[in-house]
Amino acid sequence: MYEPCAANVSSAGWLQTAVFALDRRIRRRMGVYEYSLHPDCLFRLQVVRITDALALADGTSASPGSRVLVLHLWNEQVPVIGPTGPTLAWARRADRAMDISLRELTGYLARQPYLRDIKVICGDMPVTGSAQAERLARILARYGFEAAVDDSDPRGLLHRFGDAVLVLMLVWAANPRAVRSAVLRCCNMRIFVSRAALEQRYLAALPRASRAAAH
Repeated sequence: MYEPCAANVSSAGWLQTAVFALDRRIRRRMGVYEYSLHPDCLFRLQVVRITDALALADGTSASPGSRVLVLHLWNEQVPVIGPTGPTLAWARRADRAMDISLRELTGYLARQPYLRDIKVICGDMPVTGSAQAERLARILARYGFEAAVDDSDPRGLLHRFGDAVLVLMLVWAANPRAVRSAVLRCCNMRIFVSRAALEQRYLAALPRASRAAAH
């Protein structure tokens, strides 16, 4: 059986450290931050102002200039894929982590008065094409998300390439067996959920103080 030499292991560890350090620097510059200390939380947050109006299926709308929350995947906390690939047990862990992440987000929003104007939470998911996008959309709909494939991208080619390389490096550093699927991603799916939908799903399970703060 092949055993990696100490030099290879050391080099890999150094590169992983460098990748995470670069990611931290970029996150600080962009204002991306952790909203929960739960070890299963899958997301970080960023507050941005939108340039185009949003209208969600449940009637929630946001006008240009409104603040929204953007979800960023917390790669280090995504359940690790085993040597045989994604399994039913992995899917259950991911489902539980997703549920925890959104429950934590609902509680966080309830405790933050400066975010009371937030009506929409959104994010971007790289996908391999329309078939995968449709499968993911069906899964995310269970959590209240709606999705749309976004073929437009205002970033230049070099910017997009740089972002893709960083994402690939982060996936490799945090979850190496997911690298193959990350390489194949070629288009973007935008996901949206209203604050009202999150509160309808999770608010009742929050402590009384958090529920009162949300009103």
